[in-house]
Amino acid sequence: GNQGGSLTRKILLVLFLLLMAGCTYTDSVKSSAPGQLNVYNWEDYLGETTIHDFEEEAGIRVNLFTFADENLMESDVQSNPDKYDVIIASGALIQEMGELKLLAPLDHENMPNIRNIGSRFINPWYDPGNRYSVPYLWGTTGLLINTKYVPEDTYSWSALWNKSYAGKIGMLNNKEEVIAASLKRLGYSLNTGEPDKLEQAKASMLEQKPLIRGYEDPIIIRDAMINEELWLAQEYSGEAVFATSSNADLKYVIPEEGAAIWVDNLAIPRDARNKEAAEAFINFILRPDVSAEIANYLHYANTNEAAKQFTDKQILADRGLYPSKGVTDRLEGYHNASRLAAEYNKIWAAVQAG
Repeated sequence: GNQGGSLTRKILLVLFLLLMAGCTYTDSVKSSAPGQLNVYNWEDYLGETTIHDFEEEAGIRVNLFTFADENLMESDVQSNPDKYDVIIASGALIQEMGELKLLAPLDHENMPNIRNIGSRFINPWYDPGNRYSVPYLWGTTGLLINTKYVPEDTYSWSALWNKSYAGKIGMLNNKEEVIAASLKRLGYSLNTGEPDKLEQAKASMLEQKPLIRGYEDPIIIRDAMINEELWLAQEYSGEAVFATSSNADLKYVIPEEGAAIWVDNLAIPRDARNKEAAEAFINFILRPDVSAEIANYLHYANTNEAAKQFTDKQILADRGLYPSKGVTDRLEGYHNASRLAAEYNKIWAAVQAG
């Protein structure tokens, strides 16, 4: 007569295992619903109508989830490998997630619009053959200054260490970017793995820490620069150019010591439940008119060559977004971020604690 008891135990065990797997029953139902797509993105990083237009056209409902820190996004995907169908990640993170086997190989035949991507963004160092990722938007990380408070001819990273701006300086909440700014300020490559140079960068960050308002989300920095709570900041080119269009005293510069160039990418987590719908969504975003609408709304530089004919002329002419040849020669991509992850984590932890 213990059938009931053992059945209860079995049910409890199943529930326990589901909980241990980090997903509740409702979660797994929610993530596997056919005709739905779970997209995980930065806040406000698509066009105004991108999702609505795709839903209308494809008859697929899109659930948008947002993150403010891409390292947290990565650990979320790691613990819930089937929760999201499409994610957005920087090249360095794509490389790392690829090595950790967190991404699904893409079927390029389901994404014919990949041919619209400019040749310089295809077959990138972080994902040879674009096996796991499709380039989305790109940009640089530089210096956003308010010329009312900071001299017009400020072209050095060292401005972010200037004591006379204490409390009015903003830095990004991204360890790679902050370490890169410190290395560049010292005249080093942002890809250096030499222990003594990384040690100097850490000391430089600790020296800077009392002067900054904090390590913050790019959108928070952008808005604080527009309303003049901050006077100068490290910022991504897209947010910076958006800010300059909202406050005439703001100016975006790529420092003379050089800066980081980055590419954000669309990718599909390894256990995504709606891979076909995910590929259809990526292919939709790669359509020239859709891609241009996103770039026009966000004021970002686009990897999509075919979208140029639909892109606002002033965006294409903006040297902050599309730097001249001389400036692009001073830009570096993060080729070593995944190899140096352990060192970076140590430096970041020391600075947070310091």
